[in-house]
Amino acid sequence: RPFFESHDLRIENVTIVDGESGIKQCSNIEAVNCRFIGKYPFWHVDGSLIENCYFAPGSRSAIWYSNDMLMRNTVIDAPKLFREMKNLTLENVTINDADETFWNIDGLTIKNVTLREGTYPFMGSKNIEVDGLNSESKYVFQYVKNVVIRNAKITTKDAFWETENVTIIDSELNGEYLGWHPKNLKLVNC
Repeated sequence: RPFFESHDLRIENVTIVDGESGIKQCSNIEAVNCRFIGKYPFWHVDGSLIENCYFAPGSRSAIWYSNDMLMRNTVIDAPKLFREMKNLTLENVTINDADETFWNIDGLTIKNVTLREGTYPFMGSKNIEVDGLNSESKYVFQYVKNVVIRNAKITTKDAFWETENVTIIDSELNGEYLGWHPKNLKLVNC
């Protein structure tokens, strides 16, 4: 745990290899041009910027229990990212294994994000704003609340089950089952 309990820290061109929880119990962390190889690199981090980084398949469950995070221009090959968080923003991010990603997030903003593979992204999250999403994951947006999606292409098996207050605008939805037991699900120009 090389950066355990670090605060007000900027790391550049750093690779965190095997081991777990390289950045844990931290605040105000900037990671730029970094690579994360080992498990659980960002846990319990409040206030962070992650930019131009890479998360390898071994960095599974990489970012949990962290609040107030901005991630930009990053590629993620690991599953189970982003869980139990508040105020998460992603811009220009590609997630190549979106299995169980974005679970129980309160305050999620997405701009130009690609999701590939995986199941159940966005499960149980709320207060979500999306502008630009290309998703090929299965069973997306289940048990979500207060969601606005614009400019999305979603190819999935099932989507929007048990949702509340979801509006989808200027988007393309391809799948088998849409919106079982929703409350206030609106599609506008889709």
